[in-house]
Amino acid sequence: MQTGLSRVLPLRTAVSTSAGLASAAVNFLAAVEVAEYVGGQSAWLAILIAGCLIVFAGANFAELNGFLPSAAAIRVWIRRGVNDQVSMVSSFIYVLTVVFVIAADAFVLGRTFSRAVPGVPALIWIAALLGVVTWMNFRGIKVAGRVQDINAFVLLGTLTVFSLIVLARTPHLSRYHYWALGPHWFDAVALGIFIFAGFEWVTPLAEEFQDARAIPQGMFIALGCIAIAFGLFSLALTVVYPHAAALKSSLIPQLLVGMRALGPMGFWWMTIMTLTTAMTTFNGGLLTASRFLYALARERILPRWFARLNGRLVPANGLLALAGVSLVLAVVVYLTGQYTVLINAGAGVESLMYAMSSWLVISLRRREPARARPFHVLGYPVVPALMALLFVGLGVEALLTPARAGGIPWAVIFFGILFIAAVVYVRRVVPRIKASSRRPSSVGSLS
Repeated sequence: MQTGLSRVLPLRTAVSTSAGLASAAVNFLAAVEVAEYVGGQSAWLAILIAGCLIVFAGANFAELNGFLPSAAAIRVWIRRGVNDQVSMVSSFIYVLTVVFVIAADAFVLGRTFSRAVPGVPALIWIAALLGVVTWMNFRGIKVAGRVQDINAFVLLGTLTVFSLIVLARTPHLSRYHYWALGPHWFDAVALGIFIFAGFEWVTPLAEEFQDARAIPQGMFIALGCIAIAFGLFSLALTVVYPHAAALKSSLIPQLLVGMRALGPMGFWWMTIMTLTTAMTTFNGGLLTASRFLYALARERILPRWFARLNGRLVPANGLLALAGVSLVLAVVVYLTGQYTVLINAGAGVESLMYAMSSWLVISLRRREPARARPFHVLGYPVVPALMALLFVGLGVEALLTPARAGGIPWAVIFFGILFIAAVVYVRRVVPRIKASSRRPSSVGSLS
């Protein structure tokens, strides 16, 4: 009986998973925030700059994945490049970012369908979609991969077409200002990072791809697709609404843009796009994070219950746990409306993790210089060092963004609570789990 994961995924699923996890419905809200910071039609430029910076982070993950591919991904790399304690704490905070994105996406999905189909309660839509995606994941990696492929490519392709149509129908395009980022450009770029956040989460599927080279190739292709699709959408958004502040109070800006630009057809077009983004985020998040939990349990950091595979080689218990936590947090976010906390916390955590990836490239090159690396970061060690400093700055900026307007930095507080909880778990719970399982796990161990 096979006890490991199944190597069946092709390159296209690496692209769709990487792009789909980053192409969340909450990106529409993030695009409005970026546009508000730049104060004109140059939101696309802030997103492009963020995308160029993310390419350097992608190079880090490509080298690290080639250095040591594993379902535990960042957990293994931090353990070998820093130490075990930092690795465990970082892993728990990092895996929760997937839940943050799913919950924030569920919020946008609920608001969208409350407007489009007011007769059905929003929470029913959220629970139903999460249930359907969970069921499809239970059917195996091939089914979940096909679902991801279809939804991600439909989303990116039709969002690009929608934006081009809107721009083609807009008269006097030359009158707009496309290059002036304004005084708050750093804030805009920091939030622009969120639009790409999650692209690297394809790495926990390293043990399920037919060819290990698919992951770095897929990540870079996905980043280009995301930059084109959401860059064009942000441009269309700022042309249709030259003053993005008019959309600030709306929780469904994509529907308003669709209605103003193309009428009812645009409204329903963007409604379907919102459903597609939710499908890619829910499916991709559960698909990858469940493998990450499986790998942590395989190493006895989580209870072995999370490492059990069903007959289709799916970590079913981890999948159920993630779906349950995501649903609870989605309901809380929907009822409170505090989605911006998740946006800023997610952008902050992702930026700090990108900084960590730069440091890991430097650290592991020094600690294990002889180990084979199919992919090498360019400009070592200067470029990774500069990127580490830059992403730290972007992460702190994202976490502090609400405070800069005189508000309470809830994202920082939220991050602090997560950090304390992770430290307590690592110091109090993990030793008990390891002590209760003295024999080697029957489901394998990490390299």
